[in-house]
Amino acid sequence: MGVQITHNSISLIAIISFLVLGICYIWIYKKGYQDLVGIAVLVLSIIWIIAFMMEQNSASYQMKIFWNKIQYTGSIFLPVSVFLLASQYAGFKKLLRLKYAMSLSIIPIAVLFLIFTNELHHLAWVSAKLVLFDSFSMIVKEYSTAYFIFNAYSNILLFSGIALVLFRIIKSYLKPSGANRWKNFLLIPYLAIPWLVISIKALGFNPFPILEEMPIVIAVCTIAIIATLNRTKVREIMPMAFETVFESMSDGLVLLDRKENVLKINPASQKIFNISVKKVDGKPVSKLLEKLDYNRNTDISLKNGELKVGSNGRQFCYDSKLSEVRSDRGKPLGKVVILRDITEMRKAEEDIRYLSFHDKLTGLHNRAYFDNELERLNTRRQLPLSLIVGDINGLKMINDSFGHRHGDKLIKTIADILRQCFRGDDIISRWGGDEFSIILPCTSYTESVKVMDRVYRRCEEHSTNIMPVSISMGAATKEDTSKTLKQLMKEAEDNMYQHKLTKNQSVRSSIINSLVMALQEKDYETEEHTKRMVGYAVEFGRLLNLSDSNIVELKLLATLHDIGKIAIPDHIILKPERLNKKEWEIMKKHSEIGYRIALSSSELAVIAKNILHHHEKWDGTGYPYGLVKEKIPLFSRIISVIDAYDAMTNDRPYRKAFTIKTAMDEFKKCRGSQFDPELLDIFVNQVITVGNRK
Repeated sequence: MGVQITHNSISLIAIISFLVLGICYIWIYKKGYQDLVGIAVLVLSIIWIIAFMMEQNSASYQMKIFWNKIQYTGSIFLPVSVFLLASQYAGFKKLLRLKYAMSLSIIPIAVLFLIFTNELHHLAWVSAKLVLFDSFSMIVKEYSTAYFIFNAYSNILLFSGIALVLFRIIKSYLKPSGANRWKNFLLIPYLAIPWLVISIKALGFNPFPILEEMPIVIAVCTIAIIATLNRTKVREIMPMAFETVFESMSDGLVLLDRKENVLKINPASQKIFNISVKKVDGKPVSKLLEKLDYNRNTDISLKNGELKVGSNGRQFCYDSKLSEVRSDRGKPLGKVVILRDITEMRKAEEDIRYLSFHDKLTGLHNRAYFDNELERLNTRRQLPLSLIVGDINGLKMINDSFGHRHGDKLIKTIADILRQCFRGDDIISRWGGDEFSIILPCTSYTESVKVMDRVYRRCEEHSTNIMPVSISMGAATKEDTSKTLKQLMKEAEDNMYQHKLTKNQSVRSSIINSLVMALQEKDYETEEHTKRMVGYAVEFGRLLNLSDSNIVELKLLATLHDIGKIAIPDHIILKPERLNKKEWEIMKKHSEIGYRIALSSSELAVIAKNILHHHEKWDGTGYPYGLVKEKIPLFSRIISVIDAYDAMTNDRPYRKAFTIKTAMDEFKKCRGSQFDPELLDIFVNQVITVGNRK
């Protein structure tokens, strides 16, 4: 039952070690499924060799029979694996699918079953006897039907593999490229050698009884074929890879010969030059440039540099890179030109350059450009050098009242007026948010004032009731080199501020009137509503013994308490039914917006807090801050009462007017909760009741 180590075992162990290294090599450098089949071939070969070695070294007859049967586990499946490996390299990939592989393995599996159960039926071999050699003994069998059937099947498989390879070779000759032809030639000896070995052994000739040459030959051939085909696969794929890259590359590619005749152009180049391959194949490169739309006064050629194409409409820019193609010995073979579209990059650069010296909103020059030009023009040659600075009147109030969109519109209107009024040589720039500066070379102070007057007239022409257009300007002139630029700028600014002081009052008044008109146009609160509110406010103020100045303030508040509604969307302001929760939250913002508008004007700042709090309630449930009782400003409490009364007794989009009796009932319900009870009593008993008696 023991095992005896023979001299042959050392050789077989060395071969097994080599095959294990072969498996590692194939696994590390595997390229696809064919390599996994190759590993299967080596594993089956190792099983066969190990079982053969164990048969040689086993001392008992029973163990020799056992190891002899194990050999067939490897040998029976090897022809199928070799056939599948060759078919993969020959291009018949579908044969590796499970259904085909299982079909090919039906006979080997059946024969293997008969071998392991041979003692029951003797279909694999009739008898087996022990034959002694010099240093070992082996089992020699008298084979039966199943063995010869499998032997024939193995030959058929290998012969079929050769037939498939020959078919692929013949087919490859029908293709101009002859792709993979050399690979198929290598597969013929790979299949033929095992076939020859099987055939020779079938005839009873066994020159090396101490070695099982079949698995060794197949394994070595498998390692060689995989190593060869996988290594040379890089050379095989290069032409196809080049073709794929050439055709799919988004950059334009042009191949030229040594005489600069066109060999090939890719689809991107065809689009660039608006020409097909057939029309330029073998033609001089000048033929390629003939149909280009470009400025004929510009030198154009395919060389290192920038190629600009297109003179009418949009112009395209390409970065042209020309490289020489040389042989291994340095002999010039031709040239390759790469054309990369850099149109968007050039456009982005131009945009950046433009924005670095221009104002994005108005398109005028910006402060950086102005400062550079002022320094550049500060020469004796440009004298007299005049400078005009301007500041838009009331821009902040317009931004706060109508929104920044209207403010931006006003800025652009002023910019357009300045373009119309100044000369082409004058440097007009937007110096800041609402500030403009203009440099007038070779212009006297008198001429500068005339230009400013022209600007003022244009502003009046563009003004509307809703949007007054006004700018305060100041000029200064440098008559000689003694005045510095800093002094020139300060003088112009001082003159501008002096004009602004005289102009601002009328501009603010105009904007306030515009706000009132805009609110009346936008809201259901008409001019009649404003008059009623003012009337109630004056009468209420007198009953409270307010001073004349306070009554004037209260009248202003009655007129502008809802000025913040100017910024509320129309679909909310004019909605015919009650507002939903989201709309109501937007509507509640109008008191804060009105507060900001009032703060932007010195005339309205005095009523800003009263506007902010005129929707607060006596019990602290109002908005925006939930102030309680006397913490609510007095004028806000007064406006709250009279505004509620006027709202109840006049039609609204979502309801009809209440009767006076219904309004009084509502006041009673809200006394001490929404309204100041003392003020409410005075208003009901002395303003409303007395007024109705009259």
